[in-house]
Amino acid sequence: MKNRVRRRALIVPLLGLAFGSLLSGCPDAINIAEFYEEDAGDADAGSDAAGDDDEDGGPSTNGGDGGCEFACEGECVPLRPGDFSFPLLAWIGPNETAAPPCPDAAPVEQFIWHGDPIVPPSACGECTCGPSVGFCSLPSSIVAQDAPCTSAEGATTTPTDPPESWDGTCAPDNAIPADACGTNKPCIQSVTIGPLAITDEACTALGSSTAPLEAASWGLFARLCEGITSTGYGGCSPAELCVPRREEGFRQCVQRPGIHDCPAEGYAERFVLYEDFNDNRACSACTCDAPEGSECASTVSLHADASCTSPIASADVSSAGPTCLDLTTPGQAIGAKSATAPVYHSGTCQAHGGELLGAVELLGARTLCCLP
Repeated sequence: MKNRVRRRALIVPLLGLAFGSLLSGCPDAINIAEFYEEDAGDADAGSDAAGDDDEDGGPSTNGGDGGCEFACEGECVPLRPGDFSFPLLAWIGPNETAAPPCPDAAPVEQFIWHGDPIVPPSACGECTCGPSVGFCSLPSSIVAQDAPCTSAEGATTTPTDPPESWDGTCAPDNAIPADACGTNKPCIQSVTIGPLAITDEACTALGSSTAPLEAASWGLFARLCEGITSTGYGGCSPAELCVPRREEGFRQCVQRPGIHDCPAEGYAERFVLYEDFNDNRACSACTCDAPEGSECASTVSLHADASCTSPIASADVSSAGPTCLDLTTPGQAIGAKSATAPVYHSGTCQAHGGELLGAVELLGARTLCCLP
């Protein structure tokens, strides 16, 4: 809905008016033509470019002492009040489809404005989060202690770590022989296996918070039309202006930028209209917090030989933390280790978003004051 402003110069018919009136012996016509010519160049249609004529609404409208009379061929209306424009014909109704075009007497469509903005109640869709997804990495550390798990703190340790980026296949890396610690006491009594690692973990945001909102609209439409009679504004009493006669459905109105009060008398019926609006409403995007409650799990086995055919112990391990495993027969060699493929167990995420943001911004306020 864009405001449409079209300006047509009214100089030619006014000069014709002046020339015809001079042939009839009416010298005041030149004053009227000059006045209207100045007004035709005003950037705001219908406003008075000649501020000195505010009090009496323009040059003489009744012929003065020039020996001629201007008979208004339109309609005599009160002078424009204060900083308001000269009168315009306005059609004001609920929708544009019912609005007639500008009448022949006022053929220049100066403005299309709107009022009574309608902003439908709007609510954003609920945001939710799907189950988390992620990737698991097997433990990167396995350490043997010369004490059982209950006394492992402070014990002598011997690393038997798997290879980097271990995929669980049989790995003889960093093997520990059975006699590594001598014969005084068993060297290997327990083993601590490090936790699995979770990487690239996230939840997918779900919901309809980005769905389009129901569009705002207008409840009032106004078409403002301008024209001029064959006598210009002349032909009425000094307290009046001659303007094109209103047709059915049209009103005689004056307008002013901004929001203002209307006069208590005369142009007293007030309409606040706007050139356009910007609908800045939107729903905030759905997002998800970091996952909670997820876990990676695997089973790690220790073998006495390098080919993983002689298991000596196994333990279920997870990403929750390290796991300590007592050996059934202390002092055995650790020739290799193996692990099952890790399994990711999904967690949950807290959802955010789906909040209504912004508002409908009304642009180009205008006050229209009309005769009853």
